[in-house]
Amino acid sequence: MNKDEHFELLRASAAEVKELNERLQGIREQEAVLQAERVAKLKELEKARSTRFQRMTAAIGDGVPKAQVARELGMDRTNLYKLLDGQG
Repeated sequence: MNKDEHFELLRASAAEVKELNERLQGIREQEAVLQAERVAKLKELEKARSTRFQRMTAAIGDGVPKAQVARELGMDRTNLYKLLDGQG
């Protein structure tokens, strides 16, 4: 193999590595965007759960039966009781 053939193979290897690094960087950037979105959605979920708990306890405090509250929330009564025991 002559010197030019080596140079050609070396350039091809360098181009392949560069392309893979660029693709990986693009993936890292997408992951960063998704992670930021995930964090934002987790904060929204925490707020929504807090609101749900406040409304749930207000309904129970106003005499709405717990079984009916659970049904309206679309959750199992056991889960409702666990929420009330854990945060109530």
